[in-house]
Amino acid sequence: MPYLRVICFMIIFFLLVSNAQYMLQYRERHEDNSSFQVINFYKEKKNSADAVFVGSSCCFSFYSPLFAYENYGIRTINYSSSGMGMLAYRYAIEEVRKKQKDVPIILTITTNDAMEYLGVHFMSDYMPMSKNKVAFLSRYFTVDGESILNSIGFYATIMEYHDRWSEMKADDFIIDEGIKGATHHKYYLSNVYDVSDLYLVTDEKEELSHRMERDMEDLLEYCDERNENVVFLLPPKVYDEEEYAQLNTLSDLISSRGYEVLDLRDSCAEIGLLPEEDFYDPSHTGIHGSIKYTDYLARYIMEHFETSFVEDGKWDQAVAKYRDIIDDYVLDVETDMKQRDYFLGKPELLSLKQSGKNTLLEWEAVEGADSYIVYRKDKVGFERIGETTDLSFTDEDLSAGTYTYTVLSSRQENGKQFFGNYDYQGLAVEVKE
Repeated sequence: MPYLRVICFMIIFFLLVSNAQYMLQYRERHEDNSSFQVINFYKEKKNSADAVFVGSSCCFSFYSPLFAYENYGIRTINYSSSGMGMLAYRYAIEEVRKKQKDVPIILTITTNDAMEYLGVHFMSDYMPMSKNKVAFLSRYFTVDGESILNSIGFYATIMEYHDRWSEMKADDFIIDEGIKGATHHKYYLSNVYDVSDLYLVTDEKEELSHRMERDMEDLLEYCDERNENVVFLLPPKVYDEEEYAQLNTLSDLISSRGYEVLDLRDSCAEIGLLPEEDFYDPSHTGIHGSIKYTDYLARYIMEHFETSFVEDGKWDQAVAKYRDIIDDYVLDVETDMKQRDYFLGKPELLSLKQSGKNTLLEWEAVEGADSYIVYRKDKVGFERIGETTDLSFTDEDLSAGTYTYTVLSSRQENGKQFFGNYDYQGLAVEVKE
């Protein structure tokens, strides 16, 4: 009996420590939703995905599985984390294949050949213990002659996060947000960053570092041995000249081995992305750009791979919950990809005048637009208040408060209405008593 009590005590102690460790590391990864990309991957049903995206934060800020499911019924999953580098890719693919057999993997190419400790934590903290996890951490900590002892904190993360007790909040105890890792941090939802002057394109090729070439060759050999179904992706973010040239070299290397490279670096115009306003920083799209990019890649997946639509209650619930989160930031029709025209311009807002309880909004005409839909925001998100063929709209009999307005372009084709672009920020005015 004493032995049984000892065994029970050890089991209970282990469970308490494991849960405490999990909670302590949880909030640390919450600001950019990176943790949920890995956590939610393991919650998906086995062999239920149509495709899996692997890579760094470019995956989950650019591509939204929920938008793809809501519009086209395809179930795609991100296995991604901030700072994931080339060294980690073969181990990430190994994890993917434990849950999702045979489906195509869309892998974002990076020149990141030296993952920071934090990037390793982003990926490894939520990986279940396995030979693959041990192999990943061992590779990372021994590749440059470091001692394997340095990796202890990555297995027993409580050693690194034990001092976070004082800063923990209620949402540290949330196990599942219920939105399948969909991005919702404040920068993604609300920031607008003009990257138009930062884009560059070059045909030059840069010699790869020894580590970069070694890691890519290792990845390609791994894919060859496994006969992996992988498409290598280059997203349309800002690259510096050296990085762009190195990616040209990597792209040639990958193509020479028979793998497809989907190069979207210079495809903003083709996708419909607006460099002036569809990014929240030089390396990531905001939610408006993410909608456009997701539409483009969802169509690509459906055209190039076998997909199947299966109604899934958990995915439907996740979409509904996510819509509640994003409705303050997007218009009611913005995520309806089948009725969007990303190339129909936005009405330039000219003026917003207030007279008593009324406001007068004026804008410039948009080529190809048949009508304009006017939206107003009070304390919450934009609400549709009217549609007109004119270039002005009067909003009457308002209560005291601050109001923000914007205008969405629209056109008709074969009896169907399509919606274009709009000024995400709008114009604001204060109506007084």
